This record gives sequence, C-alpha cells and structure tokens, in this order.
Amino acid sequence: MEKKFSYLNKNNQWFPAIDITLQGPKRARKFKALIDSGASFSVFRAEIAELLELKLEKGEIVYLEGIGGRILGYMHKIKVSIDEQNFFKCKIVFSREFNVSFNLLGRNDFFLPFTISFLEKNKEILIKK
Repeated sequence: MEKKFSYLNKNNQWFPAIDITLQGPKRARKFKALIDSGASFSVFRAEIAELLELKLEKGEIVYLEGIGGRILGYMHKIKVSIDEQNFFKCKIVFSREFNVSFNLLGRNDFFLPFTISFLEKNKEILIKK
C-alpha cells in the first residue's frame, strides 16, 4: 500500500495534516491530524473521544511533557486507518488539557507500520506500508 496526501493550507501556512479514521466501540469517524515526527505519542482532544463514544477516564492515565508544560491524558488503544479499509491498533492519548489547533499523530504506534516521507518541495506526505 502506498498513499500520497497533500499538505493542508491553513491561513497561508502549509501543514502535513491528513484525514485519519478512528474506530470507537460503536462507530468510526474521520478527523484531521498533523503528522508530527517530533511527538512521541498521538494526542487528540477529549471531544474526539466523546464523539467516538469512548469512556475517556477508562484509559491509562499518562502525563505528557513538552514545550508548553505538562498535560494529563488518557491513553486508549484503538483501531485507526489512513485509507478507511486497512485498520491497525494505535495508542492514542485523549486530553481535556490539549488545546491546540491540530490533533497529533506521533511516532509511538502510528509510525511503526509505515515509511513516512515528508516531500516539502511538493507539499506532500508519502506513506508506504
């Protein structure tokens, strides 16, 4: 499998963000997320967990530290897909304290099944399995 994505243009800035499908216990939903090779974990806002009908606090409690300080989150292992067909398990932290403009896809679990190339000149991301 090989899939190419165009960068997202937001306010005249280009971001390596893709559509990703997350599978909750009862439903799957598609969301935008930034592929972040500097992030250890994938982190999504708490309202995404609610839309997927996940019980947020049932996840493993984790504290994530970064440039902006430390946030509390709850790690869940759920199915994700970049093509709406091939799903794989991925650890995702959901946090009420995560208040940035993009959900993040980090290295832990999300990067493992793929080779991910950032084609800056073309403003594209190439993902190969």
